Amino acid sequence: MEWGIRLKILTVKIRHKLTLYFTLTSAVILLGFGVSVYFFSAQYRKNEFFARLKTRLEITEKIYLEKEMITEESYGKIREQFLNSLPDETEEVVEVASGWQGKLVHTYPDEFLQTLAEREEAYFYTDTIQGTGRIFHLARGDFAVIITAVDKVGIRVLSNLSTIVMLALVICIAAIAIVSHFISVSLMRPISRKILKANSISVKNLHERLNVYNPDDELGELAIAFNNLLDRLDGSFNMQKLFVANASHEIRNPLTAILGEAEITLEKERTAAEYQEALRNISQEADRLNLLVNNLLQLSSVSYSPSEIKREDIAVIKLLHDAKKEYDLVNPENHVSMTVDADSHYGHLVIHGNFILLKNALINIFDNASKFSSNAEVKVELQQAGQRVEIIIKDRGVGIPAEDIPKITQPFFRAENVRQIRGTGIGIPLTLKIIELHMGDLKVESDLNVGTKVRITLPLLF
Repeated sequence: MEWGIRLKILTVKIRHKLTLYFTLTSAVILLGFGVSVYFFSAQYRKNEFFARLKTRLEITEKIYLEKEMITEESYGKIREQFLNSLPDETEEVVEVASGWQGKLVHTYPDEFLQTLAEREEAYFYTDTIQGTGRIFHLARGDFAVIITAVDKVGIRVLSNLSTIVMLALVICIAAIAIVSHFISVSLMRPISRKILKANSISVKNLHERLNVYNPDDELGELAIAFNNLLDRLDGSFNMQKLFVANASHEIRNPLTAILGEAEITLEKERTAAEYQEALRNISQEADRLNLLVNNLLQLSSVSYSPSEIKREDIAVIKLLHDAKKEYDLVNPENHVSMTVDADSHYGHLVIHGNFILLKNALINIFDNASKFSSNAEVKVELQQAGQRVEIIIKDRGVGIPAEDIPKITQPFFRAENVRQIRGTGIGIPLTLKIIELHMGDLKVESDLNVGTKVRITLPLLF
């Protein structure tokens, strides 16, 4: 339930984040667009007004050049028509001589005057005033013409444009925020429904699954992934129940035998031989119980990640001979024989893994082969297949029915034809776990009343 609540909180946060991200992204784009429109409009206005000032300056220059050739009345009309056409216009014409800048009536930027003197043409812009100047040459001398004016119409247009842009930004951002919220809610609604469904699934109804409407979109993939997780959980729960039931049954058998033997023995006085026989039976059942518990603990320990297992470089032949030597102590009557020795050409084969785990895996296979063949001959062969080594264990035992071979890796499973032979049913599952931890494979081939061949394949270290 806590997991479902956390998912619900996460969904609400995502919904708000989507709204915020959409709104901020759109706001940044709109703001950039608005600033760009205003900037380029302002640049166009300024350049366009400079062009008008330049035209105005050329008219003034032409009139001044031809002033002596036209009548006073014509000159007045031209001034009235052109020279007063710009708002807040100022006009100055001054002869360029030593200290001519000091003769100017109006104040101009020093940089503008310096550029005008050097290049004979210059422009300036301060606040709202724009100006241009040029030096032209006459027979009677050089003269500087400076025109300034204020583009009131353009400034008003830009002011209105900025107001419109800001108002449009506010309205658009508000509209986008509202639309984004509804879109986010709509997008997250199917996830909310799936969360509600997921919250309703518990151990009691673990068989239920989320609905998959479209397996090709992300929500469908999410539902499929969650359903696959539930499948694995369901399988794990069932395996756990089966494991606990089988483990309880297997542990109960030797405990019952121990308790029963002890209870019967203590009912009356018995001879020393009878006490010894009872203790022998109790010891055998205790050994069986100890082996079962050790195997269970080892099976649990090898269920961790491969990275958590301590590893070292291991000579394969040494591993085989050490496993055989230790198994001889457990079962001195075994007839396990090696077809290779340390001096063979296989002596250079090395694997990387946990020596103790691999040795226990081999001992389990040796024990199964000897036990189910009544200590008949068991052959151990070694082969190299490219970058992998193969350990093959062959026996002449009772064999395994073909339909039971896929089941032998299940903990506590025992085939019908070997139920009368004592065992825990954990040896093969434990061995498989160990081999898989070492990135290896385990294959079993068997024929009833002929024998069984176990092939262990492990990667070599080069």
